[in-house]
Amino acid sequence: MTFNASALDFLALAAFFAAIVAYSRYADHSGERLLNARMREVRTRWMRRYLAREDRVLDSILTGHSINSIALFSSATLLIVVALLGVLTNTDMAYRLATQSSFVAHTTVELFQIKLIGLICVFIYGFYRFTWALLQYNYYLALLGSAPVRSRLTESTMEQMADQVSVVLNSAVTSFHSGFRTYYYALAWVGWFFHPLLFIAATAFVTFVLVYRQIASPAAGAIRAYTALLHEADRDKD
Repeated sequence: MTFNASALDFLALAAFFAAIVAYSRYADHSGERLLNARMREVRTRWMRRYLAREDRVLDSILTGHSINSIALFSSATLLIVVALLGVLTNTDMAYRLATQSSFVAHTTVELFQIKLIGLICVFIYGFYRFTWALLQYNYYLALLGSAPVRSRLTESTMEQMADQVSVVLNSAVTSFHSGFRTYYYALAWVGWFFHPLLFIAATAFVTFVLVYRQIASPAAGAIRAYTALLHEADRDKD
């Protein structure tokens, strides 16, 4: 088999995986000023408010909306994987159609297959993350449903239970975010079909957009200000 991959192809592929790993570590496990970190704090406070309330209907409604979104993306991702597998089984036809365009890089059929398989793997990983998020949400629902009424909870027990429930919820949301990011990076992967340099540029652009949303977007600024107000409200209460 002749792959005919150039050094630039390998460089682009290495840059792609380095960007995914680096950004995942950055967004999910570091930085108090990041949007994701602020939202983890907000969800922890939400669980404490949830256990402190007698009426918990609103919390159940909000959770239901999240589960529907995850289920939708799981189904959509599975359909994309099936569609791409269909293209892979007809690689010769897809290769001929693609190489008719002057914009698509002319490579061997084998390298074209590798690019297709790689794109499928990106979406399979996304499907895995979505389904893991959905499963964790089911665990989270069980924890919500088993929560004692407020009158039976001491302040210490309530805080400890809220922290444990928030761990499950935050883990589920992190898995959902990870699956959602595969859509962005899959678009960057498509750039490899056109040119390795476009692949590198698209990967860098996607990563830049994601980092911008974490630290400089209006949503990040508003959530940062909101959490500061939460801290101020807690101080005033004390």
